Amino acid sequence: MQNSDSKIECIIDGVMARMHNGTLRAGDRLRSIREEATVMGVSKNTVVEAYLRLVARGVVVARPGSGYYVSRTSTRKKSPALPSIPGAVRPTELLTEQLERRLPIRPGDGRLPPDWLESNEMRRPISVIRMNADDTYNTAWGLLPLRERLCGTLAERGIQCQPNQVLTTYGGNHGMDLVIRCYVRPGDAVLVDDPGYYPLFWKLGVAGARIVGVRRRHDGPDLEDLSEKARLTGARLFFTQSLAHNPTGGSITQGIAYGVMKIAEEHDMLLVEDDPFADILPYTAPRLAALDQLNRVIYIGSFSKTLPGSVRVGYIAAAPELAQELNEMKVISIVSTSAQNERLVHSLIEGAQYLKYLRRLHDRIHEATAETVRCLENIGYSVPRPLGGGYYVWIQLTPSMQQRDLVAEAAQTGIFIAPSGAFTTSDAPALGMRVNVAYGSDPRFIEWLATLSQ
Repeated sequence: MQNSDSKIECIIDGVMARMHNGTLRAGDRLRSIREEATVMGVSKNTVVEAYLRLVARGVVVARPGSGYYVSRTSTRKKSPALPSIPGAVRPTELLTEQLERRLPIRPGDGRLPPDWLESNEMRRPISVIRMNADDTYNTAWGLLPLRERLCGTLAERGIQCQPNQVLTTYGGNHGMDLVIRCYVRPGDAVLVDDPGYYPLFWKLGVAGARIVGVRRRHDGPDLEDLSEKARLTGARLFFTQSLAHNPTGGSITQGIAYGVMKIAEEHDMLLVEDDPFADILPYTAPRLAALDQLNRVIYIGSFSKTLPGSVRVGYIAAAPELAQELNEMKVISIVSTSAQNERLVHSLIEGAQYLKYLRRLHDRIHEATAETVRCLENIGYSVPRPLGGGYYVWIQLTPSMQQRDLVAEAAQTGIFIAPSGAFTTSDAPALGMRVNVAYGSDPRFIEWLATLSQ
């Protein structure tokens, strides 16, 4: 369910997209307030507010008694039209588009809309804490009060550890960087989920690793494939995201988790468990780190998925000797993380603002997921169950739907989709599409998607 600001932005994005693709030209009249309200399924007041914002931006002019028109000067000031944007075909383009946000309709985005992560109850505490924070260097391991608090959080997830087993990072990606720098050498075979997290593939490629994909099912890694790949490659490292998997949206079951641990023990592998959505998932969800108690599991957590993007704070929990090695690499590579950001996160947790915010965010994601699934199933796409509770669902495409063409076609209409080729290590990408639930029920995306199966 969208709030009023999101509905207003949808209308604004729609007008901008029609201007970019040439449907609306300088001097053209916008749909009447009544027509736009009917098309978008919103109130007339919502349309009025959206049109007024477009007027304030100089994009639209209001003519009393006549309506709203595209400004004759706005098109001369705009960047190139959408047809010049091919969409995110390559993995690098996928990440670039998420940063630059050129396309207005964003079911392929990996993040939530910015306004979802900036609630009123969080905005003021963040500004006050930042204003009062000093700029001294952090300790090598990270802010001790935060690390102590994280030990309590991990205990609630069934993972027992001490502060000397926890080091802070600049988010989950930085945690992966440290693991790769410490334990991957050129030519090493490294196992990964396939489909899986595409920035991890880049990092491993830069390190010179032989990246070996392990078939990922909705309920976790394919145990037969994992066992076979571990045996054939001699890999000593397996990166996996157990819960709310990116991109498939599924979560590991208890039985599969036990199977993964058994295979890791048989082949003496380290497991790197990425858990970026942990704060909005049940404490009791199956986690490899809880089964193993950080013996051969390196656990990576992050606040970067649930707090605004400027707050880059994450952490690694591992066996004491591994944590020591990882922290030494952290000091060598970046000296220390941000004390200011870590004080901010610690203060939000201790003051209970973060907990209240997470409850609202969880409910909002749950509602958006239900609406996205309903819309997708109404046009004939099936969504695997059970739902993982994160930001994504995965829909199957048919072999006739050429993925590269889809990306470009979608971009022509202002839609950003994530190509499945970005999420795989093979030359034959999985025939699927990751859909961000915050954007997945957008009528313009659903209408476009419905045409693919016709």
